[in-house]
Amino acid sequence: MKKYIFAIIKTLVFVIGFAVAFYYFMPWREVGNFAMSLASSRLERNGLRTAWSDVVGEDGGFTVNNLALRGVVNVSCESVTIKPNFASSVLSLAGVCELRFRGLKVMLGQSFSLGDGTVLLSASPSEILFEQLRTRGGDIMLNGDVAINPSEMKISRAEASVNVSSALEGSLGVLQNFLPLVNEGGRWYLRR
Repeated sequence: MKKYIFAIIKTLVFVIGFAVAFYYFMPWREVGNFAMSLASSRLERNGLRTAWSDVVGEDGGFTVNNLALRGVVNVSCESVTIKPNFASSVLSLAGVCELRFRGLKVMLGQSFSLGDGTVLLSASPSEILFEQLRTRGGDIMLNGDVAINPSEMKISRAEASVNVSSALEGSLGVLQNFLPLVNEGGRWYLRR
């Protein structure tokens, strides 16, 4: 019996060691280039063109510099750091990763800066979920969760507070034509 327990423990140590080594010695730059190519071809089918200057590997993920998405809405970002979360991906049967971004700007009639922030992204064929979305230092600051239906490229669910600079307060009324924005007691929310 001792022999079997010892064999199981050795196997577990080997598997855990292999997984840790695989994670830390992954060629993250190549993984990032492949992921961006795959995402680019998928987004092009939905009418969004992508461009970026380079991909840099780092421990547990990669950084995409000067990312731009062009379509009905134009989005640009100085850098996006993507760190996959393998355990959550396996448990939820969807791709899960943490994103940290710097210098996020959205062009929707006029340019809006969202600044820097973080989000936990979960992507499945039926939904793209932005959980714990937090932006700071921009014209518009978001805090909450947003889900997008990838087949329609529309917001399917949202519960996020929206804070804007006083200069942009009047622009939110115009954005209500494009986004599910709600004004409750002088505070704005992205809600659906």
